[in-house]
Amino acid sequence: MPIAHLIAVGELFGLTANSVRVAIVRLVADRLLESDERGFYRLGPKAAPVRAHVEDWRRGESRVRPWRGEWLAVSLGTKVERAVRRASLRALSRCGLREGLPGLWLRPDNLAQTWEETLERLRTLGLEDGAEPFRARDFGAPLQRRLHALWPTRALQQDYERALRDLQRSQRQLDGMPHETALVESYLLGGEAIRVLATDPLLPEAIMPGDTRRELSESMLRYDRIGRRIWRGFSARSQLTVLAGGRDAG
Repeated sequence: MPIAHLIAVGELFGLTANSVRVAIVRLVADRLLESDERGFYRLGPKAAPVRAHVEDWRRGESRVRPWRGEWLAVSLGTKVERAVRRASLRALSRCGLREGLPGLWLRPDNLAQTWEETLERLRTLGLEDGAEPFRARDFGAPLQRRLHALWPTRALQQDYERALRDLQRSQRQLDGMPHETALVESYLLGGEAIRVLATDPLLPEAIMPGDTRRELSESMLRYDRIGRRIWRGFSARSQLTVLAGGRDAG
């Protein structure tokens, strides 16, 4: 994507060209962006695992399977560098694991992907080499209740409902909005709904009913098609501007 297009997008959200350029320089330094040629950028290698994980929201309920009571567990050791441990904790959180016992992170074993695929995803997201993953089951009733309460299910449900209301309201109103307003709203509301879906721990029905999550997934797929149509028009005009004015040396 040319920097001129990124600057045009930034202007929609009140960002100056200089702010966008400074942000791009920092993202390139952090390997979250890379450039093949002067003034053109794409996501860098460090961003790829997170992007792949986030994009999984499109698969909806196919990401999960019925839960048989087993748990995925990861034991973290001691004497690990802070940066390494922070990366591990982010990876575990992104995959829905929570600390159920000191140093032991767990989640229900209800993901549709295989055990090996889950471990590979955790590794690519930053899980430390010394972590010990395993399956667990047959916890006593008190610990089971404690584990079931690790996730803020009430807050998660409220997030689903709020995102769903916003999408449904916006979908009814987008066609009547000024074009720039529709661009900004579709990006912000769609992005928030994707955040909710991408960070969802995908809990089984025994811990949290998934009806609203399913409804949000279906609504977001419809909203995404509308939002992409709106943004395609903007992107086409922006690309024409770049071609007319020559490539920005950015």
